[in-house]
Amino acid sequence: MAAEERVRDAASAGSSGRPAAMERILPVLLVSVPVEAMGQLGSRAQLHREQEALGSLTAAGSLQVLSLTPSGRGGGGCCLEGPFQQFVWEDSHNSSIPTDKPKLLALSENYELLIYEFNLKDGRCISLLSLRILSFHSNTSLLLINKCIVLCIIFPERDAEIRVLKCFTLPLPAQAVDVIVDAQLCREILFILSSLGWIYIFDLVDGTHVAHVDLVLHQEDMYNEQQQEPAKISSFTSLKVSQDLDVVVIVSSSNSAIALNLNLYFRQYPGHILRERLLEDLPIQGPKGIDEDDPVNSDYNMKLTKFSFQVDRSWKAQLSSLNETIKSSKLEVSCCAPWFRDILHLESPESGNHSTSVPSWAFIPQDIMHGQYNFLQKDHAKTSDPGRSWKIMHISEQEEPIKLKCVSVTGFTVLFTWTVEKTGYNIVLWDLETQGMQYFSLGKKCIPVDSSEDQQLCLILTENGLSLILFGLTQEEFLNRLMIHGSASTVDSLCHLNGWGRCSIPIHALEAGIENRQLDTVDFFLKSKENLFNPSSKSSVPDRFDHFSSHLYLKNVEELTPALDLLCSAIRESDSETQSKHFSEQLLNLTLSFLNKQIKELFIHTKELDEHLQKGVNILTSYINELRTFMMKFPWKLTDVTDEYDVNENIPKEKESDTWEKLSLEEVIANAILNNKIPEAQIFFRMNGHSAQRLEEMIRIGLGLVFDNLKKKNVKEASELLKNMGFDVKDQLLKICFYTTDKNIRDFLVEILKEKSYFSEKEKRTIDFVHRVEKFYLEHFQENMQIQALPRCWIKEQDFFKHKSVLDSFLKYDCKDEFSKQDHRIVLNWALWWDQLMQECILLPKISPEEYKSYSPEALWRYLTARHDWLSIILWIGEFQTQDNYASLQQNKWPPLNVDVINQNTCCSSYMRNEILDKLARSGIFLASELEDFECFLLRMSRIGGVIQDTLPVQNYKNKEGWDFHSHFILYCLEHSLQHLLYVYLDCYKLSPENCPFLEKKELHEVHPWFEFLVQCRQVSGNLTDPKLIFQASLANAQILIPTNQASVSSMLLEGHTLLALATTMYAPGGVSQVWTEFYEGKQTTSEVLLYILFTYFRINELLCLTFPLFQSLSPFDPSRLFAWQSANTLAIGDASSHLPHFSSPDLVNKYAIVERLNFAYYLHHGRPSFAFGTFLVQELTKSKTPKQLIQQVGNEAYVLGLSSFHIPSVGAACVCFLELLGLDSLKLRVDMKVANIILSYQSRNEDAQYSFIRESLAEKLPKLAHGEKATIEELLVLLEEGTWNSIQQQEIKRLSNESSSQWALVVQFCRLHNMKLSMSYLRECAKANDWLQFIIHSQLHNYHPEEVKSLIKYFSPVLQDHLRLAFENLPSVSTSRMDSDHVCNKSPQELQRNNEEMTDFFEILLKCSEEPDTWHWLLVEAVKQQAPILSVLASCLQDASAIPCLCVWIITSVEDSIAAEAMEHIQGSIEGHTWDLADLSVIWRTLLSRQKSKTLIRGFQLFFKDSPLLLMMEMYELCMFFKNYKEAKAKLLEFQRSLETLDTASTRAHPVIPATWLKDQVCFLLKFMLQQCKTQYELGKLLQLFVGIEHLFSEGPDVKKLCLLSQILKDTSIAINHVIITSYSIENFQHECRSILERLQTDGQFPLARRVAELAELPVDSLVIEEITQEMQTLKHIEQWSLKQARIDFWKKCHENFKKNSISSKAASSFFSTQAHVACEHPPGGSSIEERHLLLTLAGHWLAREDLVSLDKLEELEKEIWLCRITHHTLGGNQEETEPRFSRQISTSGELSFDSLASEFSFSKLAALNTSKYFELNGLPSKEACENRLDWKEQESLNFLIGRLLDDGCVHEASRVCRYFHFYNRDVALVLHCRALASGEASVDDLHPEIRALLQSAELPEEEEEPSIPLRKVQSTSSLDSQSFVVVPSSDEVVTNLETLTSKCLHGKNYCRQVLCLYELAKELGCSYTNVAAQDGEAMLRAILASQQPDRCKRAQAFISTQGLKPDTVAELVAEEVTRELLAPSEGTGLPSLS
Repeated sequence: MAAEERVRDAASAGSSGRPAAMERILPVLLVSVPVEAMGQLGSRAQLHREQEALGSLTAAGSLQVLSLTPSGRGGGGCCLEGPFQQFVWEDSHNSSIPTDKPKLLALSENYELLIYEFNLKDGRCISLLSLRILSFHSNTSLLLINKCIVLCIIFPERDAEIRVLKCFTLPLPAQAVDVIVDAQLCREILFILSSLGWIYIFDLVDGTHVAHVDLVLHQEDMYNEQQQEPAKISSFTSLKVSQDLDVVVIVSSSNSAIALNLNLYFRQYPGHILRERLLEDLPIQGPKGIDEDDPVNSDYNMKLTKFSFQVDRSWKAQLSSLNETIKSSKLEVSCCAPWFRDILHLESPESGNHSTSVPSWAFIPQDIMHGQYNFLQKDHAKTSDPGRSWKIMHISEQEEPIKLKCVSVTGFTVLFTWTVEKTGYNIVLWDLETQGMQYFSLGKKCIPVDSSEDQQLCLILTENGLSLILFGLTQEEFLNRLMIHGSASTVDSLCHLNGWGRCSIPIHALEAGIENRQLDTVDFFLKSKENLFNPSSKSSVPDRFDHFSSHLYLKNVEELTPALDLLCSAIRESDSETQSKHFSEQLLNLTLSFLNKQIKELFIHTKELDEHLQKGVNILTSYINELRTFMMKFPWKLTDVTDEYDVNENIPKEKESDTWEKLSLEEVIANAILNNKIPEAQIFFRMNGHSAQRLEEMIRIGLGLVFDNLKKKNVKEASELLKNMGFDVKDQLLKICFYTTDKNIRDFLVEILKEKSYFSEKEKRTIDFVHRVEKFYLEHFQENMQIQALPRCWIKEQDFFKHKSVLDSFLKYDCKDEFSKQDHRIVLNWALWWDQLMQECILLPKISPEEYKSYSPEALWRYLTARHDWLSIILWIGEFQTQDNYASLQQNKWPPLNVDVINQNTCCSSYMRNEILDKLARSGIFLASELEDFECFLLRMSRIGGVIQDTLPVQNYKNKEGWDFHSHFILYCLEHSLQHLLYVYLDCYKLSPENCPFLEKKELHEVHPWFEFLVQCRQVSGNLTDPKLIFQASLANAQILIPTNQASVSSMLLEGHTLLALATTMYAPGGVSQVWTEFYEGKQTTSEVLLYILFTYFRINELLCLTFPLFQSLSPFDPSRLFAWQSANTLAIGDASSHLPHFSSPDLVNKYAIVERLNFAYYLHHGRPSFAFGTFLVQELTKSKTPKQLIQQVGNEAYVLGLSSFHIPSVGAACVCFLELLGLDSLKLRVDMKVANIILSYQSRNEDAQYSFIRESLAEKLPKLAHGEKATIEELLVLLEEGTWNSIQQQEIKRLSNESSSQWALVVQFCRLHNMKLSMSYLRECAKANDWLQFIIHSQLHNYHPEEVKSLIKYFSPVLQDHLRLAFENLPSVSTSRMDSDHVCNKSPQELQRNNEEMTDFFEILLKCSEEPDTWHWLLVEAVKQQAPILSVLASCLQDASAIPCLCVWIITSVEDSIAAEAMEHIQGSIEGHTWDLADLSVIWRTLLSRQKSKTLIRGFQLFFKDSPLLLMMEMYELCMFFKNYKEAKAKLLEFQRSLETLDTASTRAHPVIPATWLKDQVCFLLKFMLQQCKTQYELGKLLQLFVGIEHLFSEGPDVKKLCLLSQILKDTSIAINHVIITSYSIENFQHECRSILERLQTDGQFPLARRVAELAELPVDSLVIEEITQEMQTLKHIEQWSLKQARIDFWKKCHENFKKNSISSKAASSFFSTQAHVACEHPPGGSSIEERHLLLTLAGHWLAREDLVSLDKLEELEKEIWLCRITHHTLGGNQEETEPRFSRQISTSGELSFDSLASEFSFSKLAALNTSKYFELNGLPSKEACENRLDWKEQESLNFLIGRLLDDGCVHEASRVCRYFHFYNRDVALVLHCRALASGEASVDDLHPEIRALLQSAELPEEEEEPSIPLRKVQSTSSLDSQSFVVVPSSDEVVTNLETLTSKCLHGKNYCRQVLCLYELAKELGCSYTNVAAQDGEAMLRAILASQQPDRCKRAQAFISTQGLKPDTVAELVAEEVTRELLAPSEGTGLPSLS
């Protein structure tokens, strides 16, 4: 903000010369004011705070009134013209009459007093002379007139007249009236300031002069303190009094201020208080409601007497008084009575409280007050700082006039405004305690605002509006306090108004807000914590997410947890209180909104969560989960969580379930989502055990349905699905549109989304671009529909087009491929990532050249250079060279081109790049990179004509130093000592210091003296007449000779160059004469040597002058003989020579010359190979009889010459060229010369010997290489190795690197050329450094022998040694091709000729074959011999040739020897004479497939059987095994099937070359082999899917469908299918493999998959289900649920249902339950182990009874164990069951099953196999005498009770069996069985047990004769039928009597005995046997009784129904039928029906 900047400026400006520097100051904008309104205000303003109005006097005197209310901030206000002098707002704070219109009182320049309401109504006028408004409140105003008259007037409402309340004249001294400068009214006390230094204080109640202050006294005090004359303060101009009347501040005209503490002043000068009132004079009024005689009233009145007498003298009162005294600390200064204590009307009349009020200090006793005053006086005498009454503030003197005004005063601080003309207003805060000052600069455009409030507010009007200046606060401190003491809404609006980011609110503010129910505080706190990613609020959200630290985010979240805990706690507490529910809901809403927003922003702007972000999200999510439970509509759980193993129990069945059962999965999910019934659908799927019960799975399927709907163009339903699944429909449709590969869906969505304007501009452009691409390329593909014979390998190479690979599949489009042609579309999202350059690169290949201009030059240049389109490039460059012609810009056909585009986007070969750059360079256009590198620039110049040419294309060249090309080239020549080139260059371009100032650079002359000499010489040649130039040239020459000294004549003489000095002197200015003259005239001092030389010079000169004429006279001059060759010489005689004589003239040569013939060596010495070759041809080769030997000899001589002159490049190059001209290899010479130079460089650098000596020594050794001297070669090899290491070190190359290895290639080559063992130095260093990679690369690159390499492995570390030994085990010895090439280089021509003669001439073979009778067969034999596949191809072309043998031979000769040998192992005898057939081809086929040589097979069949279906299978094989392209492989397979069908059809009409059966056999092998060759289960699964449907091609092969299903089952597991079942497939092997898979799946706990495997293999699932149950049981035990009884009950029930559902064998289930029963007994989990064992044994028996052949022994054994459990349980339970009703404890109170109730469901006691007739027999029944007591007495009682219960239930069979199990005698069982035996006739009375017979006998005796030993038994009451007989029979029937007797004796089982009796009587009545009647159904028997015509049949029927226990419904139905029958039947035909 601008205000903050002014604060900093003011601080820096005032820090040096002011009392205190600015500390913490904070400007705050309160109200925004329009700029227009600001411009109309004056220099100051005054605020009416209550009504938010502001007034300001302008410079013109008008009064501007501005509204600050929200409705008026748009500029509402008015202008009062005036002009006015002063105005004041009405103080209506305490007014009893409320008003909504502010009023102000204004004084015009004409002294008119006007009152205004804000509605602009005028008031009354009063004509005055001098007026000052003192106050205005409650329509009452105090005026100071003429500086001495006080007038109090009241302004009534509306039109009433103004009324004067009072008026009086102040008693001022007469001389003081004229010097009054300022006045202030404060709390009814008027302070008047005199410019002479007096302050007069008046009480305006009555106008009394209360006190005065002498301001001059401060100077005396200062003098006493400082002991020096204080600075004189000029006259005073204004004063300001604090509201507490404690401090008054006076401002002087010298811009100084004095702060005076009035309390201290009047205590120091008490005489200046002129009037003192006594409290006794006041009317005293006691406390209300207190009697006057009450001590309390007396005590109150005594307080007004100023004495400390206590009325209440009790001990309690004294203690209370002392306590109050201690608490009040009356000895503090603050408790002293103020100076205005005698003025008791301090409350203003306007307050409405006119009663006399007594301040607290008025009750201080007078004696105490005087004591305090004395104490203060002594204290002030000692110190003068803290208690000093005078404090002075000085403002530093300024050059500009300033104005200081006091704004407000408190007891601690004073606020000033300080006005400077240039800088405007400044705010100054003066701290009275520390004497420090703080400054704040406002500027010219800010206006201070006065406030009438008691608080000290620093308000200003800035450009932005009304602002408040806060001192001593930072922004955060201010907002924290405002948050605590104010409201959060105020803080929020204030931050928004000032543009502040939300500050960090302390947690105690949140705590206070929650405690006070301040939701705005909570909201503001949460908003301040929103920026968890970046504490700074200045950055936008995307920026924060781009640069934030996840660690910082987690830290911020963790710091926020205390606040979130506080909020959660508050929500939890308030939610539990009914009256706080509303607050809890609002607090919950704020908190959840904050948490959800944080998580939402994180996931919107972050693609992936790292560890820190995930932790932060988990923390926030935990709070959301906790708070969700307090939501009003949260689904509360009514019951406990259901056990995970019982998911289907207690699930309410949805009403839609019936409908959904009939629908498919997708239809159910679609229906649920569309109807918002996702939870119901989850329940439905959960009940059915479907995986869609998980929400993720359901959403996944739902998204698939969305996609299906979009395929059907049903966007409405798709949108509804997305919306109901919780997705943003717009976002999801955009995602589908941009990510789908389905063109129809994409285009459909594009149309829909375009209509809704969902696409951004960039996305629209992308869509248009994709459409263009598809249009271009799709049309191209449709025009070029060609099928490829073989699939291409789509391996992309690295290219600068980084997105080029995206189009690969599109560009490889195959129009005949019906399976994939719809998939080749561009995904829109791909194109979004392509920049403009990439898009243009894609479109350029498809556009016409006319459209090139509209594309970017970068893309177009890349395209053209990549395609090497030279013609287009030339055209574009031509246009580029002329593009400066602006007239032709509109006609250009190419986009603008520049050098940067060419430099950065050229993508052609280096050759073409150089051609382009050469063409540009010829036009003066160079790359910036070449211009920066001068050597590269010179290289470019050399390609376009060099640096010396007619027109140099470097006119605008400037380097970074500003040099032109000439200057830079001159420097280059100097640095590289190119003297001759420089001379020619300067001469060519006529460069001189005049046109090239660079030549005159002195620093260059000093460094290169020859350069100066060259320049000077060239100047001399240009001006031969100027001797000064020769003199300077001579000096430059001398500088070369004397490099150590400055060149001069004296230095020449000192160095002994006298002649040079003399010659130089001759060309000195004036010559020698001038020097001599100056010497004689004494103008210079000359050395003696120079004088001697000069003297000699003059003497020689004189001698020459005398001798020259003599020479002239002696010289014969005969023109006729001397210049006869000159055509202009007419005097020449005829016999004179007509040619200019020279040394090679024939005449002279014949007479005088010694002639020598020059051979080729001479020319080689001079570097002229062509002359040497020509001389050799003419002189020697044409005359030689053995030219080959001569060539070898001359070559050796040239080789020796080159070695001896290795240091002369021209000679060496000439020798190399000469050898090449001779047709000899020059490699050896070149290598040896390179080696020699390396050795020379190394030795000359490291040895002290002279260079020439080393060179000559080396030149002597090198020729010995021609003779192959081993010692010399080894010596040179050692030197070469050392030199190579040295060279690597000098070049600062890494010792072991690719660059270093390349330099060692020369060493290896030297060894090979001289037949030496390869150098191991580099490999040894690699081994020592453990650099195995360089070791292997170098050894393989140069074909080292394996044994040599292995010998160096010992230098590696032990770990690497092992690895390398393994790596080198199978290393081939030497690459034959490389070695052959090396040997060829070294072989002599004779050896080469010999080898050529040994080689077979294939043309000879072809010529010879025509002579053979069986031509094609003979060619095949030769093909095998020569290993030449081409011969077999040629053989197939001959007539009558068979393709199969040709194919076999071609393959055999095309593969490696090892593979060929393997393929021919089956051939017996000679290979050449073998006849190849289909059997051989089959072996070859299988061998090559096994060795993965499919390409050879494909090529062979293409050559010989191009239409064979096997080609399709081979292509399918490669697509699957190499390219993994199963889609195209499927197409190939289908095509093969069609071809095979065609072949089968054709074979019926004609005999094919390759039969279909043979093809099928090979295909079968191929398919099986492919399955065996799969390396991964994924590949195997893909192949099996591919092969489904072609099972007929597998002869006795695997079941592909089953294997495919098995592979799909195992696709997400780590279990692999064993390939053994593929090679040897059978049902048994398949099942065996599935069993092993089952075991692994069971181990891994993947039981659903294991069940599917078992179903597939038709394996029993017994063990699987049991294992699954066992693991579930272990899980229950692990989670500690097994100890719960109900959990175990549910588990065992679930086990039974699971066994039943999976149909496992009864034996396995029974065995499982039996085992668990024993475990339950051994390791009981709780107190109910017996009951649980009983249940498990019952289940075991239940399942055992379900077997077809039931084992009675096992069943009976189980039943016996069950009864043992029952007995034990009953024994342990006591007699509880005897008193409880039957089944009373089977169901628990909660409705849960018990062990017993569940066991009763599976009881097998009534099984027919158990209930056999043998248990009714009496033989095996234990008798009373023969029973064995195997149980103790308690168990016997329990067993007796349980057996009785069985008998009561009619379970006679089971009771009999139990007695037999335990050999237990039970009387009731014996009675029941005897009753049946008697009734059925199976036993007579004699056959009965003795005890039963005794019982019957005793029954025959009279009652009194009965034996007393028989105990009486309590029997239960029976029905009335007990005493009735079923039928009246004669008493003579002994059986009935016995039956009745036994029935009466029976305690339990009595009902069964009655049934026996009843059936027995019925049998007798019907005339049937008891056995027949008992076997009949009860209904049939009842029908027979009713059908009888006996009169008592009803009684009989009633008795039968009672005994048999028939159901009432059955009885009613039978009776109704019988009655109907009798009514309809005729009367005759009576009688009982017969029973069969």
